[in-house]
Amino acid sequence: MDPQVSLFFFYKKKNISISVTKNPINVNDIIFQDNRVIYHQNMTPSWLEAHASYIYRRRFSTPEQLTFDKGPPDNGALLKVPLIPADILEDSTLISLKIVVSMDDDIKEHEHSRPAYGVSDGVSFLGFEANARRHFSARAPCFGVEGTSGDILTGRTSLSKVPTPKESFYDGQFVITLKLNEHWGSCYTAHDGGFVKTAAYNKRLLLSKGLTLEVYKFNNREKVKIKFIEVTVM
Repeated sequence: MDPQVSLFFFYKKKNISISVTKNPINVNDIIFQDNRVIYHQNMTPSWLEAHASYIYRRRFSTPEQLTFDKGPPDNGALLKVPLIPADILEDSTLISLKIVVSMDDDIKEHEHSRPAYGVSDGVSFLGFEANARRHFSARAPCFGVEGTSGDILTGRTSLSKVPTPKESFYDGQFVITLKLNEHWGSCYTAHDGGFVKTAAYNKRLLLSKGLTLEVYKFNNREKVKIKFIEVTVM
């Protein structure tokens, strides 16, 4: 893990913050404080190239954008970035995540680009699909998805896809909030002066197994163009 990543906890015996990259921490000695930030990272294309534990090989990168090209398989993983190591959190720890995604807004109406952004415990995945512009007339700009984590997102299940926005522009900006203990999430876009889509998940994450940011494509015909991803864990 990058030592510059902002991942900090509070230790009982010493009122200081320490990085989990140091000696192993006994989870019983951790105090989780209200409204605390325990992880934060702005993930630029160069940062993702350097720190992702997995990144799809059919890609090219510039300082401004990371582009994943078409290719097999359907529902294939594009990115995996470890956020919280295993054995740091308890399964009952109250955790919320905020994922801010910026993608290329020059996605033509006929193009397919339906990536899913979310987190997993190494087994289950919870997140949101950023819908393709061509489907805005029938589906929300983003909606909840869940499945089984892996090289492929198996059992990919889309949750409710309605309501739809009145506006159909595509600006590539999505703000995802996941409240893991409540098995609930929301996605915000700028449509209609502020469009919010919520999701109630059936799958559960075991926080003690750790948390990983994961991005999956929908099928082998789509390109995904990411400008940055900002992740905050609270």
